[in-house]
Amino acid sequence: MFGWSVVRELIDYRELLKNLVLKDLKLRYRESVFGFLWSLLNPLTMLTVYTVVFTRIFKVQMPNFAYFLMVGVLPWNFFASSVLGSTGSIVGSGGLIRKVYFPLEILPIATVLFCLAQFLLAMSVVVPAAMIVLGIAPTWAALLFPPLLLLHLLFTIGLAFILSAVTTWFRDVAHLTEVALMLLFWVTPVIYSAEMMPPGLRRVIKVSPLAAFTMAYQDVLYHGRVPHLSQVLILLAWTFAVLTAGHTVFRRYRGQFAELV
Repeated sequence: MFGWSVVRELIDYRELLKNLVLKDLKLRYRESVFGFLWSLLNPLTMLTVYTVVFTRIFKVQMPNFAYFLMVGVLPWNFFASSVLGSTGSIVGSGGLIRKVYFPLEILPIATVLFCLAQFLLAMSVVVPAAMIVLGIAPTWAALLFPPLLLLHLLFTIGLAFILSAVTTWFRDVAHLTEVALMLLFWVTPVIYSAEMMPPGLRRVIKVSPLAAFTMAYQDVLYHGRVPHLSQVLILLAWTFAVLTAGHTVFRRYRGQFAELV
């Protein structure tokens, strides 16, 4: 189980974790003129395209639809980039694993934190700018964003543990994950409201963790309300289950990582 002993090890090696995240950030934008601004270009382009398609072509009637898209697409991008990047976090660090001892959990966690840094940058720039342009006033429900993000972070780390470990055995996991994310994006109410789905499908999709997180972000940032208690319980249950299962799988295979990579 992902318990205090793991947390204590991560605290002991916090400098290594920080350096890995900073290294990835520096490498990503090395020799780039605009640096971190490039991390805003992709979500802004997606948001523009989706806004035009859904409001001009499909004629979706929803107040401040562009803002609705932001609070769904940006968290999704964080999740998708984290789990996809985690598939290579172990197999791409074979030299480091064989030379130095450190808790190997740091590698997938560093990947997720790297994506988290980009997500927070986008949220801190794009969302306030959109609120000013669209004349949207923040609500007290937005105070629930940090604890919601913490649950989302832990859930994502749990999946990162599983994918990073399994990829050492089956390298096709990275490609399968990319395809799965594309399919999951369209069946998750990210760019459309869950109320637009048929009632039967809506009841099924609401118990999925991805839909639950997406709708929770929409509740606290777009609708300005507290998520329903049943939704909160679903988030807590999924986060605990995935984080526990993820670290169990990771711990089972980590002794063989050095040989497999």
